[in-house]
Amino acid sequence: MLRVTVIKSPSKCNTCSETELIVNEIAQNYKDKVEFKVLTNGTPEVKEFGLVTTPVVALGNKIYSMGKPVIKEKVEGWIKKELAAAAL
Repeated sequence: MLRVTVIKSPSKCNTCSETELIVNEIAQNYKDKVEFKVLTNGTPEVKEFGLVTTPVVALGNKIYSMGKPVIKEKVEGWIKKELAAAAL
């Protein structure tokens, strides 16, 4: 199971909210292969990722995007790439 994580700001952040919606929508297409999780920056669980600028999109422990909006097609490509690598 591939863990897909969005780390968002504890304060209201439109880019974080948009990133969460986009990644969640794509993750729903891979329900049987992906575990979607949302974390808030500053919590103990986020420490494993190191210092981050929100929003963050991480697949497993690898950060794919940090501090900028994401593009739906790119996120889907990242998930497909990680799932293919895991299948090898």
